[in-house]
Amino acid sequence: MVEQCSLTTKGKVIEYTLWNNNGVHFPIVEYIVNGTKYNQRLKYGWIVNKSSSFNKIKTKVENDVQEKNLIINSNIHISTNVLKEHFPIGTELDVFYSPQNPNKSYVMRFVKNPAEKVLFCVGLLFIFLAFIGLVFLPK
Repeated sequence: MVEQCSLTTKGKVIEYTLWNNNGVHFPIVEYIVNGTKYNQRLKYGWIVNKSSSFNKIKTKVENDVQEKNLIINSNIHISTNVLKEHFPIGTELDVFYSPQNPNKSYVMRFVKNPAEKVLFCVGLLFIFLAFIGLVFLPK
């Protein structure tokens, strides 16, 4: 994906996702290539939400919002959208896109889907367990 998305342009935050992931609504960035508008959302590999009843209502980010993972502290009952504070509507962000297919893009930095690693590890675990079952179980 990184090799394919060789061109860059500026995009603007136009709205936030309706659904949330750990209390985070992601900014949706609109960018224009050759007169055509495209949308892409800001993505993170992992979102770690350290929530507690004793945390303040205002959600705080523990790391840089430009990193691949997001670590936040929030109140378990009610919290603010932390990315809305860091990327208000109208914020310009870099969008990297493919010259052959401008719809294929990513915002700010490329993040691999963590599900691929998890599924790979689970697959290896099952292979290992099958091997143990074949070798050590009585026949």
